[in-house]
Amino acid sequence: MNHNDLPVEEFSYSHEAECSVIGAVLSVGPDAYDAANLTSTMFFQPLHQTLWTELEKLVLAGKHVDVVALMESMRGADVDWNYVQNLTGSYVSVRSARGHAKIIRDYAKARGLKAAARAVVEVAADESLSIEQRVSQSVTKLEAVIEERTEKDVLPVSEFVADFLDRLQAMADGDLTPSRPTHIPTLDNLLSGGFRDEQLVIVAARPSVGKSSFAQQLALSLARDGIPAAFFGMEMTSRELTNRTVANVGRAPLSGLKTGKMDKDEWSRVTEGVEALRNLPLYLYDQPAMTLAEVASKARKVVRKHGVKALVVDYLQLMKGSGVRAERRVELEEITRGMKQLAKQLGITVFLLSQLNREVEKRSNPRPVMSDLKECGAIEEDADVILGLWTHRKGNEGEGDIKGCVVLKNRDGQTGEVALHFSGAYQRWGESTESLAASIKSATAKGSKYAEDF
Repeated sequence: MNHNDLPVEEFSYSHEAECSVIGAVLSVGPDAYDAANLTSTMFFQPLHQTLWTELEKLVLAGKHVDVVALMESMRGADVDWNYVQNLTGSYVSVRSARGHAKIIRDYAKARGLKAAARAVVEVAADESLSIEQRVSQSVTKLEAVIEERTEKDVLPVSEFVADFLDRLQAMADGDLTPSRPTHIPTLDNLLSGGFRDEQLVIVAARPSVGKSSFAQQLALSLARDGIPAAFFGMEMTSRELTNRTVANVGRAPLSGLKTGKMDKDEWSRVTEGVEALRNLPLYLYDQPAMTLAEVASKARKVVRKHGVKALVVDYLQLMKGSGVRAERRVELEEITRGMKQLAKQLGITVFLLSQLNREVEKRSNPRPVMSDLKECGAIEEDADVILGLWTHRKGNEGEGDIKGCVVLKNRDGQTGEVALHFSGAYQRWGESTESLAASIKSATAKGSKYAEDF
C-alpha cells in the first residue's frame, strides 16, 4: 500500500522516519537495530512491520544483515524489492536513526491513545458492567498508553560498584533503611530486617486464624513508623475496619466498641486510641469483589495522593480477574502476577492475603506447607515472601492465643518459624516465648472465639 493511499483518519505516522530506520538497519546492521530499540508493532505501514520482523530475526540469529540477506530470508514473499533497495538511500547515520526511532515511538503512542479512546467509548456504553467497573477499565486502558518501560543498557558489573558502595555506606551511617521492620524480632531477623519495596508478600491461613488481623498489625506498625500504608478490604466495611484499628491502638475491647458498653477506663482508652489515629498515615478502603484493574487503579491513586508505601489487599480469593472467561485457577494466576507487577511499578510492598485449602485441617499438625496454598500455584512463583499462619494453642478465658507463623518462602533471607501471641479482644499481635514444638493437641480444636478479624 502506498502511504498516500492510507485513510486520512489513520494518517498518524511518519513515512520518512520509518524508511530511515529500516534503511539504517539494512545499511549498518545490528548497531542500528540496537540504537532504534523498536518493535514491529510500532511501525504503521504493514510492509514496514513485516520488514522489521524479518530484520529482527536476522539480527537475533547473528546473521549478516543487508538487502540480499533480507531477500533470501523472505524468498517467495510478494515484496517490491526495488522499494526495499531504495530504503538504503534514506540512511544518514546511526545517531539520526535513533532520533527517527523516537518519532516512530511517539506516533505509535498517539495511535495507541486514539485506540484507547475508542475502547473507552465502548466500555462506557457497556451496561452489563457497573459504573465503577467501566471507570476502572477506562482508566486502565488510558494508563497503559502512557506507561513506558525505562530503557536500560546492559552494563558490566563494575559499573554498579560505585552505587553499591554509596548504598552500603548510607546504610552503615543510618541514612538509608533498606527494609521496614515488623517489630517482631524473630520475624525481622528471618526477613533480613523486614519488608522491602517492590515485594509481593503473601499472608496465608485458614479462615478464623487471623490473617487479616495480622496484616492489620503490619500496616499499623508501618504507619506508626511514619510510613504511609493502605488497607483494601473486601469483606468488612470501613466502620468495621475502624473498630479493629481503634481496638488495636487504644487497647480498647473490640466487644465494647461493637456495643458501646464500656466502663470509664475503657472509654478513656478509646479516646486515647482515637487521638493516636488522627495523624496516623493509614488509609482504609472497602469494596466487595474488586477486580485486578480496580485494585491497581485505586492503588495508583493512593500512592500519588498519599505517598503510600505498603498496601494490604484482603483477600485474593475474593478478587476478580480481567473479566475474560477463564477457569478460576487461570484467573487467580492473572491476579497474583498483576499484583507483583503492581508492586514493582509503584515501588511499594503489596501484602496479598490468601486462604489455604482444607487439606491443612486433615493433618494432626496444622503448620502450613507450600502445597496448602489454595487454587493457585502461581502464588509460589510470583511471591517474594510467603507467610503461613496457624493456631498453635487456644488460650483460656481472658488469655490470648498462641499462633504459629512460618516463612515458607523468602527470596532475600531465611525461612523458619516464629511463635506469636494474639490477643483477640484487642486485635494485637506480638512475639511469644512459647515453643512451637510443644503439644499441638489444642490447635486442632474447631472454631474460634473471635471471628476472622480486620
